[in-house]
Amino acid sequence: MIFLLLLCVMAPSHAQENPLPDAPTPQVEAKQKRRFSFIPVASSSSDAPLSTSQKFLLFADNSTNPFQIVAAGAKAGVSQARDKFPAYGQGAEGYGKRFGAALADQTSMEFFGTFVFPSVLRTDPRYFRKETGSASSRTLYSITRVFVTRNDHRRPVPNAALWMGAIAAGGLSNAYYPDEQRGVGLVFSRAGIVIGTRAGFNVVKEFWPDIWRTLKKR
Repeated sequence: MIFLLLLCVMAPSHAQENPLPDAPTPQVEAKQKRRFSFIPVASSSSDAPLSTSQKFLLFADNSTNPFQIVAAGAKAGVSQARDKFPAYGQGAEGYGKRFGAALADQTSMEFFGTFVFPSVLRTDPRYFRKETGSASSRTLYSITRVFVTRNDHRRPVPNAALWMGAIAAGGLSNAYYPDEQRGVGLVFSRAGIVIGTRAGFNVVKEFWPDIWRTLKKR
């Protein structure tokens, strides 16, 4: 529902289609400028390839983003309210365990999906905004970035690094989740949730700068 509201706000403000398959403005950089509600917005318009060290810095920056910490806290709160992972218990101790697990999930996904596999496969882990076109075309573009990315030579390639990162992070979670929450099936289930969540956040990243400008005018 939130994405539909975002699209309704932004639909009238764009009329031209982007002539390039991937727009040259990265939505996430190694150095980020944070605005309203902790949503990261790129501070650079450069689309130069990232070196391995820059990909590591991007991982570190994303992992310490206040939005990640707030999101982990909210996820832990919902899990505790629903008594998910009952082996963790309740109270402050149970919440701390759930919060630690949620933060570990996010950090490991950033480590594998932003640094390790993009470095090995030489792909760019950043999200590049389309910026122009209809709301529907921009939304479709945002969602498909979980399947297509660009390599370090700026050519479109399958986004294998993201999928491998999600599976690797899901496998690592077997080390700290309760026994009843471990197994191959759960690894792929968590990976699927991560991919779906990433697609949703791509939509937010695509439209957020436009929404921010609208809010400032008001």
